Amino acid sequence: MKITLPSSDVVKAIHEAKEDCMAVKGFFLTYDVKFNELSIEVTPKKGYNIDPTDIFQLAWYVKEYL
Repeated sequence: MKITLPSSDVVKAIHEAKEDCMAVKGFFLTYDVKFNELSIEVTPKKGYNIDPTDIFQLAWYVKEYL
């Protein structure tokens, strides 16, 4: 799944949140995430399925870092 981001600041915020927030760390345990300039590509790791609500939860936790 490819997700277009509103700005490159969001990529920076995701990286910061990954260091501090357990929920965001859990997202990276479940998904392989490839960062591009203004988007991310999310692929579930083996044994997991993509769940769109995970993307909304990621956004919820990352908003605190913007």
